[in-house]
Amino acid sequence: MIIGYVIGSATTQEALMLAEKPVRLGNYVILEYDNIKALGLITNVTRGSSMLDDDMNDIEIVQRLKKFNNSIPFFIKAKIKLLCNFNNNCLMPDLPPAAGTPVREATEDELKSVYSNGNIRIGTLVGTKVEVKLNINALARHLAILAATGSGKSNTVAVLSQRISELGGSTVIFDYHGEYYDSDIRNLNNIEPKLNPLHLTPREFATLLEIRENASIQFRILRRAFVKFKENITKKIQEGQISLSKLNDDFSKIIEDYIKEEGKGERRENPTEEVLNKLEEFIDRYSSVIDLTAPDVIERIRRGKVNVVNLSHLDEDSMDAVVAHYLRRILDSRKEYFRKKNNGLRFPLICIIEEAHVFLSKNENTLTKYWASRIAREGRKFGVGLTIVSQRPKGLDENILSQMTNKIILKIVEPTDKKYVLESSDNLSEDLAEQLSSLDVGEAIIIGKIVKLPAIVKIDKFEGKLLGSDPDMLSEWRKAEEEESTAMEFLNFGSGEM
Repeated sequence: MIIGYVIGSATTQEALMLAEKPVRLGNYVILEYDNIKALGLITNVTRGSSMLDDDMNDIEIVQRLKKFNNSIPFFIKAKIKLLCNFNNNCLMPDLPPAAGTPVREATEDELKSVYSNGNIRIGTLVGTKVEVKLNINALARHLAILAATGSGKSNTVAVLSQRISELGGSTVIFDYHGEYYDSDIRNLNNIEPKLNPLHLTPREFATLLEIRENASIQFRILRRAFVKFKENITKKIQEGQISLSKLNDDFSKIIEDYIKEEGKGERRENPTEEVLNKLEEFIDRYSSVIDLTAPDVIERIRRGKVNVVNLSHLDEDSMDAVVAHYLRRILDSRKEYFRKKNNGLRFPLICIIEEAHVFLSKNENTLTKYWASRIAREGRKFGVGLTIVSQRPKGLDENILSQMTNKIILKIVEPTDKKYVLESSDNLSEDLAEQLSSLDVGEAIIIGKIVKLPAIVKIDKFEGKLLGSDPDMLSEWRKAEEEESTAMEFLNFGSGEM
């Protein structure tokens, strides 16, 4: 069905249509000309009247026109972003449409041939029933899920991660707010956020103790002490000479003794004292996550599961330490598997970092930021994908964000956030970025290799409980009122007042 005609000048990327009837933003259309069958997306719609144009400034004329004819003639114009040429392997058209070219609605079959060939259903094209399926292999090139608060980020993560698990794939969600660990996600595998010093490297341990790189003497003392500690303790564990629970209780004292022993050979006592001071600070800061009985995280990750690390009860220093260590172990283990095949993590993994602006801030250097950067650069080769989730795009490190080849961008209103996302995205055009503030909750623009062409999608609703859902505040206030009333009646009854 023809819905309009091209008017004015057009390019190979954009055309202007004069519509016969109202059209919706986000609709897909077909333009056929010069042996080209172009798929287009309506990115802007305007409605006006030649009788009441922008120069009109007399309200009485408007009132008389309305009284004479309540239905004032109007026109509808729409900008069309040209996406591909069906007749040339869906490459961009190499000729612009001429003025007068008819424009018709795209059929479901035409849209399915572009958007329904992936592995994972994520939703439907806005205004249609056409399934949008993502290319799962492209997730190795990383993904950013960005949106304002309450626009549907958690729902998107839940739908995506559950459907990956249903295909036999694996994700690890670093759950900042505890939204997923007690949810109704199928194939859930919860992982306690623990740091086992026996699985740390000397440099990693030194970093957690905040021993600077230029403090060579402090690092030498710590490295020697830590290596001996790990060797001796590991041997005693294997021989059954030590209780892990007792080791947990005595960890601080044991490692302190090793540090003092290694510091004896130094001419100055000050470096040893500095290391011991930093050890005390380390114990104070990370006491809630240190556990020498904890298995390596690689042993806890399950294939075909949504693996969730609940960080919600930790402070941000502990969160940062856990996420950084787990990312390091995942990347190292996948590298080991590629080298030896019989060791290491045997299957690809997608790591999802919630509240990524906290861990990957453009203004602060965190432990997580270093390892996330490494995965962003190297992970694709070893089957480690990185997904970052944030409602504050402008707070994210631009180098990491720019390496997220794929993006699912839900509603964003803040202009500087939109500008930042646009500048960090090679495949997000200005006309699409302009639509971000007009998206409804649960609608998203998807770009990158995970889709054949940019798509405006209604994300499927996760069918289940997520702890991050908005509370019913009125119901909770009423419930609290009832509980207070019941408690007061009980107290009055106990005191004999009736």
